Amino acid sequence: MNKKRFSICILTIFFIVSVYAHENIVSVFQDSKKETDLSSCLKNGLIKLEVNLDEEIPEENISAIQYILKHTYENNIHKMRGEEDNKVYTKESGEEAVFDKEGNLVTNDWNKGSFNYGSYSEPINKFKVDIWPWLIWGNTREDPTSFDERFYYYIMDLDNGIQSYIFLEDKTEIEKINYANLNETDKLIYKFFNYLIFNKSYKFDLSKKNIAKYKKSADNYWKYLSQLLTLSGYEK
Repeated sequence: MNKKRFSICILTIFFIVSVYAHENIVSVFQDSKKETDLSSCLKNGLIKLEVNLDEEIPEENISAIQYILKHTYENNIHKMRGEEDNKVYTKESGEEAVFDKEGNLVTNDWNKGSFNYGSYSEPINKFKVDIWPWLIWGNTREDPTSFDERFYYYIMDLDNGIQSYIFLEDKTEIEKINYANLNETDKLIYKFFNYLIFNKSYKFDLSKKNIAKYKKSADNYWKYLSQLLTLSGYEK
């Protein structure tokens, strides 16, 4: 093999390794709209993200994720594509309606209300039956938004839950979740959020020391939140 061919091979290998090393949530799930088995889709995506599916999540993280998702409401995900004044109304029975700033019912395929099968009181199940299908498939078959758009606005809603957790004074009262008792799909969902919220590569994490800083300064908190957006791979 001559030097030129050898160099091309090395560059090709380097490119492949680089692409793989920079896999993110968007690159992994961007083309998943044709998926029919959402649980397998999530599992395969986590494997591509090099998440260890056999490793238990710390109880503190699980409890925090449960609390954060309980306080993550469908708000920003109905304000996509410049419709920032939309207001969302949801009945306990699951019906949902979205109205624009003029009080008109929003009927477009990307922001209109849909039926909710899950409840905020059971946040993991709600993500499983309402949010995850929406992230992968969109609101309707004609929804023109991409996964990265939907995921960005979901993080904006997740932001409310994270802030609620940060400003919670007594975190010892949070509901304790036993990882071993979870079913396999629920474990995958916790793995997904553990990767997103408690990623070990974050420079700014949710340690007590940093949480104290986030409470004092919105700029400090943005350093944490921007990592989630960077990890997702979306650029608005």
